[in-house]
Amino acid sequence: MDNKPKLTGLHINSYALAQGALTMAFTVQVLYLTLFMTDYLGISASIVGTSMLIAKTFDFIVSLVAGMIIEKSNFKHGKHISWLRLLCGTLFFGMLLQMFDTSVFIGNTVVRAGVVCFGYCMFHGSMNFNATARGAMIPKMCGTDMEARKTLTIRQQQVSAVVSIVGSAIILPIITYAGNIFGESWGYFAATVFFSSVFLVCNLFFIKVCAPFDPPQAENVAKRVPTVKEMIMSILTNKQMIILVIIYSSFTIGTQIYTGLTAYYFKVVTGQFGMMTIALTARSIVGFLASLCVPAIGRKMGKKGAMVIGMGMYAFSCLFCWLFGIKSIWIFIVLMCTAQAAQYVYQSLTANYYLDCGEYGYYSTGKDNRTMALSVMNIPTKIGFAIGGALIGYGLDWAGYTAGMEVTDVFVNKYMIVVGLLPAVFMFVSVVLAIVGYKLTDAEAKRYAEANAARAAEQAN
Repeated sequence: MDNKPKLTGLHINSYALAQGALTMAFTVQVLYLTLFMTDYLGISASIVGTSMLIAKTFDFIVSLVAGMIIEKSNFKHGKHISWLRLLCGTLFFGMLLQMFDTSVFIGNTVVRAGVVCFGYCMFHGSMNFNATARGAMIPKMCGTDMEARKTLTIRQQQVSAVVSIVGSAIILPIITYAGNIFGESWGYFAATVFFSSVFLVCNLFFIKVCAPFDPPQAENVAKRVPTVKEMIMSILTNKQMIILVIIYSSFTIGTQIYTGLTAYYFKVVTGQFGMMTIALTARSIVGFLASLCVPAIGRKMGKKGAMVIGMGMYAFSCLFCWLFGIKSIWIFIVLMCTAQAAQYVYQSLTANYYLDCGEYGYYSTGKDNRTMALSVMNIPTKIGFAIGGALIGYGLDWAGYTAGMEVTDVFVNKYMIVVGLLPAVFMFVSVVLAIVGYKLTDAEAKRYAEANAARAAEQAN
């Protein structure tokens, strides 16, 4: 008798809400961590860049082995639920540690940076395992029902978009309100505590209601998983996969620089920090609306066209930030919204690019590495995080930024280059490579997939 529980709206909503709450909690660090390190921990921009490079390189290394470790594990509460349960604490305290004002009792700025890096590694190292385990819960919850899987992922996107709107509207007010009571630096910690606590509650609720989908299996045999060497070789032997990894790595470097430096525009350059709430809320609303309609436009363009147009729109948004952002804060906000909408043109198709490259690799080399195609998808993200995160600090240092400095025209001009032109350069590299180097049109990808299916059927006979 099948004792598997029936999937209900409660399961779907708890899954989506836990992920949405985690995304919102992480957003506090995405937007304000660099600003917190330079302005409140008193860490120089160059040390910030170096420390983030070290921490994000560690994160990249962990990302390569997380899936392998999970697949070889078998805990008493279920293979994947156990990991989600174990990681609640490290995710929660990792976020708190990054935004804790250690200047109160630690005089050395390098040591302060080290504490932030430790918190960063706690959180992001755990995220590598958390994301893999959460993804594995989808087939456990939905089985082979493809419509249920779509419902789950669509609901997750919808909830994340709504949570983002709410969070964007209240993050800075919470920081300001708590800062007025406890001190400016502790406002950031208070916001982190609030959103991290919401995540913790939502995640524990999800674990409780969805644990029956992942029962303990003492007899469970670990799956055979690809090694790091096999993953790397699946890239090096596939020309289109190499191009795709470079495209996404370069583009992610650009988005990391742009996103990580935005807070300085409102707080330092314009001196209108409160306007960031309006900007983030408007961007989130545009993102939600774009998530409803823009992906369909991307699909009509074809996957390659969607990549070129979407990344190109984002690149031009950054370029125009450099050219016109200083003229008006409203122009900058509009361009933030344009960049957000551009992501949805290609974002929903990301997994398909890697799957297409997997089909191409099998067709051209005869070696079937298609199962590793999606494993490769995480590599450009981590490369972009590491290099982009370092360039944020080095870019600020080049612009001459120090906390509490007098804002000069020289600094502003250099800052606008770093926040706008530099990301645009990395993004345009991706666009050019997509046009010139990425050859997999929808028709070719279909032809390779059909040929591979025929080859597999022939081999089976």
